Amino acid sequence: MKILLHAVLAAVLCFSLSSCGSFGKPKYKFSVHIQGEPNDHPKEIIQFPYQGQQLIFKKIPEFGQGAIAAFEPFIADDGAGNGLLLKLDAHGRNMLENATRLHQGELLLTVVNGVPVDIIQIDTPITDGRFTIWRGVSDETIAQMEKRLPRISGLKSSSSYFEMTPSTDKEKREARRAAEQEKKYLEDMARRAERGEDVTAPRSKEIPLE
Repeated sequence: MKILLHAVLAAVLCFSLSSCGSFGKPKYKFSVHIQGEPNDHPKEIIQFPYQGQQLIFKKIPEFGQGAIAAFEPFIADDGAGNGLLLKLDAHGRNMLENATRLHQGELLLTVVNGVPVDIIQIDTPITDGRFTIWRGVSDETIAQMEKRLPRISGLKSSSSYFEMTPSTDKEKREARRAAEQEKKYLEDMARRAERGEDVTAPRSKEIPLE
């Protein structure tokens, strides 16, 4: 479990965000950065003021948007946009676990589209590959993510194929398509049930009139 530090940072960071690689060019960028040290090389850190102190984070992120396998949005508790629950692929999961094991008590900074939106404190290793951004994600960013990634809830309701988290670009595309097909199927079943049709039996083909 990680402790949320209640603040939204308005400063815009002018640096290039790294990622773990992704298919095509998504119209959103995520990066998660571990806390740095004052004696780190100036070119390797991010600095900005926060509540009367100067916070320092590593410029190279622990993971980026390419490590996201699925997501689930929610409304931020403090009204600052949306939060996201991220399900990471194998590479991202390993990076997150290593960072949270080795840096107990330190801070993690989340940057979305070049803007720092959330800081949390590490108090236990994260081993399940699930990472929460508690605030600061816009509706537009979520709409762009919808075009490329499946919802976590879609993976849960799909076949046993999704017992393994999709990791490659191809697997992520297939997971999204399968989740969309599952959603459409369930919506169709709901409409049939509303019309009073028997949804326990497969739909028969229409027989043309002679």
